[in-house]
Amino acid sequence: MRILSLRTLSLLPLLAAPLAACHNSDPIDPAQLADLVAAHAREVVHQSGGGVGFTQDGSSGLHKFTTGTQGATDGLMGAMPSPMPPAMMSAMNDSPLLAAMAGMDSMLTTEEQFDDTADRLKTWLRERVLADANLESKTDEEAIYLLHPDPTCRRLLTADDPAGTVPELRASCVDQLTKLEVRVSLRADGDGGRLGILIGPDRIELSVFTIHSDLLQLDMELPKAYQATQVIDQTLGTGSPSSTRYDGLAGKVRFAVHKDGEKKVTISFSVPEAIHVGTIDGAGAPGPDVKLAASDPTIAVSADGTVQALTVTVDMGALDVLGDWDPMGVASPNRDLRVQVGGIHGQATFTEANDEIVATGVGIGETTIDAHGARIFDLGLNPNDMRRFDARLFIDAAGQPEAQLTPRFDLDLGFHFGLVASEYTTPPPSYVLDETYRVLLDNGGATTGIAAAPATATFAGGVKVTAGTLTISSTGAPQPVVVPAGKCLTGGAAVPAGAHPVLGALSVVDCP
Repeated sequence: MRILSLRTLSLLPLLAAPLAACHNSDPIDPAQLADLVAAHAREVVHQSGGGVGFTQDGSSGLHKFTTGTQGATDGLMGAMPSPMPPAMMSAMNDSPLLAAMAGMDSMLTTEEQFDDTADRLKTWLRERVLADANLESKTDEEAIYLLHPDPTCRRLLTADDPAGTVPELRASCVDQLTKLEVRVSLRADGDGGRLGILIGPDRIELSVFTIHSDLLQLDMELPKAYQATQVIDQTLGTGSPSSTRYDGLAGKVRFAVHKDGEKKVTISFSVPEAIHVGTIDGAGAPGPDVKLAASDPTIAVSADGTVQALTVTVDMGALDVLGDWDPMGVASPNRDLRVQVGGIHGQATFTEANDEIVATGVGIGETTIDAHGARIFDLGLNPNDMRRFDARLFIDAAGQPEAQLTPRFDLDLGFHFGLVASEYTTPPPSYVLDETYRVLLDNGGATTGIAAAPATATFAGGVKVTAGTLTISSTGAPQPVVVPAGKCLTGGAAVPAGAHPVLGALSVVDCP
């Protein structure tokens, strides 16, 4: 495992000119500034490996908590435009970290993958992108690099290459950079630099990277990014197809990695400017329309590799989504379905030393679903507690996950599908036509608790109430299901004649 400090970078002599450029009007030196941002990028990625490495250990408690959730954000990330044209990243495609992210096995530890990728990133930035051979022009404030197939398309050398090896050019990269003009605008910024990715002869800004000694940040203004992507697609043809069109596109997104200290980093996603993305197909028919309020950060993950702790903070603004409503599958494309979420909030910290997650201020704003303007679903959480609660998750003495909640968990789920029942080929079940369900775990404001109760030969499995009382009720059921402390809730039994179809399947029993 390689742990490098800033001293081993031997870059102190390079700091004077770029820092002076940031604090006065002296002209920038492109070569020195390029050296500096490449070194800064390497250091931030290196510290990221030290910060998050423990989370990938198969024996980590966090790994046990999160197994199976790796793909949860694939759909969202897959919809974002790429911040760089495909040819630009050619030399980095075989880095260990990118290979691991693609699901390929590696003999390296997570920290080693980050370190190797950090070293390659430094070389790629300085020798493939901000290479002296790519420098096209410069002023006192800005240097413009036009990416040429040579050197940009040459692969990076590896430790296995014999001395004197001249890395080959990647043919697809050469073809793309021959057709597509890609420039990088380099300016001094803070104690580092700002790199703008410019596409085509009109130099449309695709994205902006800010690199400081403690920061790697990517900003994308969605209208500009889309315009640049269109130029890429039109220039490269089938090499980079995109059929998405928009009737509404606004907002700005930001991804950042901040070095907080030795083996301490914060990775965040933000919406500095409210997002509006309305899609249409090639014929102009409406697709999904999404609006998300500004928040900074929207989600942040802080990792401390020294004490092996991870904190996730969520502060998502209001979300408003219009989508297709067509229960029978015969309607024309429309936006008659509306989903509104009044924000998602909370902070959760996992500490490896005690294998527990402590969450505070967890909550979701008022959530509704409308069809043709009719309210068919609504969700309300802890209406008397600012819609939030605190929680502690841990492994109990029996080896089972247990949750302690304060001051209570009070969830209402309103189903009103009777308003649109005629639009279904098969009518919705009776228990969702017009009923509101309530799940209440309360202990008079004191801490409540539930734990997993595994199945046995005589018990089908369920949950045990360890503190407080769990009450499940419905406006369509004459009696609620009440589970006092020390009892277990299980289900799956045949519903007695005349009983509620949902609550009637639940049973309160002695715990095994």
